[in-house]
Amino acid sequence: MEGSDISVEIESEIKRRKVYSRFDYILNNILVFITVIASSFAGFSQVFEYKNSAVIAAIASIPAFILLLQKTFKWEQRSEWHWDYRRRLISIHREMRDQGLSPSDASKKINKLEEQLAGSFPSLNRPASKE
Repeated sequence: MEGSDISVEIESEIKRRKVYSRFDYILNNILVFITVIASSFAGFSQVFEYKNSAVIAAIASIPAFILLLQKTFKWEQRSEWHWDYRRRLISIHREMRDQGLSPSDASKKINKLEEQLAGSFPSLNRPASKE
């Protein structure tokens, strides 16, 4: 198994999916945090008697903009998709390592996996209800 082309490909793909998943997850959570802070700003500006209405209005518009970005780019769903794909690749890799799955059979399983996942990646032109 070690060093076979398919094994190297699987290991490489597992690493890439981990990076993609983490990026999408962290980005989504940063945006949620910014949304919470921006949503709270108007209320806190009253508590602390901050009166610059232009700044308050600009910050109050941030949550709507972030919501639009999240609905468009679907970072949470993308993170889950990459994580699911990674877990499935790890399973195939373990079968090769621990159960003697041949490189040929591993390649067939990856082809089947790619067929199963084809068209399921959260994209810009797909309604969230379809994912």
